[in-house]
Order: sequence, then structure tokens, then C-alpha cells
Amino acid sequence: MTSENSANLLLVFLKSPRPGFVKTRLAGRIGAESACEVYRNLAADLLKRLKDYPNVELRISPDDAAASHSDWLLRDCWRCQGQGGGDLGRRLTRAFGESFAAGWCKVMAIGSDCPYVKPTHLRGGFERLISASAVLGPALDGGYWLIGMNRYLPSLFEGISWSGAQVLEQTLQRAAALGVQAAILETLEDVDDWESWRRYLKTKRETNECSR
Repeated sequence: MTSENSANLLLVFLKSPRPGFVKTRLAGRIGAESACEVYRNLAADLLKRLKDYPNVELRISPDDAAASHSDWLLRDCWRCQGQGGGDLGRRLTRAFGESFAAGWCKVMAIGSDCPYVKPTHLRGGFERLISASAVLGPALDGGYWLIGMNRYLPSLFEGISWSGAQVLEQTLQRAAALGVQAAILETLEDVDDWESWRRYLKTKRETNECSR
């Protein structure tokens, strides 16, 4: 691990896999228990793909569940804590603020809804932060699957309609208004409902067939 990589922190926002708390739109089609199992498997697969990253901090919701997910800490150097209260903007602001205050030079955050995220995407994100102040990974639903910064930029999270389909657009508008250069990564799809789940299964099946 180089000294440059040692200054990078990856935040992973996760929910405790509880029926009725995760994948609620998908649960409307396959039931709460099955949707919970889907989330549990997707989260586990994501963390396995990150196992080569030494600097990973899991941010769990709700806060009281953080202590019960030691099985998600795949390396001794990984850490886990609650996300805290408030909407997504407040939770991201808190996480980035605490991370930069702790001395990290580049910080990126991802969620647990996009099963297509690969280590190459993350390496690319950190590389883009060499020249850009912020980096975003667009999601097909109008949000983003990744956001990163090389300095604390809490204003990027202000004035965003977090429940709408304009999250990425509004964030880019905020960046432009603040004079913040934002790099854009590959567009990926979150798995939130029945149709996106079916598309993911199809992609996974085709990938497995090609690898045989």
C-alpha cells in the first residue's frame, strides 16, 4: 500500500438487514423476508469485493445496529459506526466532516444499492480526485452511487431534494455554483425494485455463463 492510498478513506453506507426496513419497493413484489435476504446477499457480495481496501468505514443505519454487524468487518483495520440522524444529506455531511477532521485526504462514499460497483470504479474515483475537487458516480434513477471529495465540501449537500429524481442534477448545479470541479464516473443502476432486480439477475447470469 502506497502512502497515497493510505490517505484515502472509503465510506460504505449500509442498512441493517431487517424485514420492512430494506428494499421496501422490491418487497412489494417478493415479500419483506425475501427482499431482506436479497439485501443481505448484495451487501455481503459488495463487502467481499472491497476486501483488498484497508481503509474502509461502514456507516450503519439504524445506529443501534452498528455493534451487531461485526461479521461485516472483513479486515481488522475496518471500522463500523452508526450514521446518525437526519436525512441523507445530513448523514453524508456528518460522515465526510468527521473523516476529514480525522486527517483523511480523500474520502469517497458509496451506498449498498448498486451491485455493479467494482474495485476498478473505486480506484478510478480516487484517481479523479487528484485533479478534481469532487467526483460523482451517476445512477440511472437520477441519484448517484458514489460521491467523493479531496476536501470538505458540506455545501454540496445543501438544497438537495433527496427523495426525488434530481439528486445528481441538483448536486452538479451546487458544484457549479460553488466553483467546484466535479468529475463524473460511469453510470450504473441501483437495484431497488422488481425490474432492476430482474435486470441484475440477467446480467449476473450472462456474466457467469461467459466465465465458464
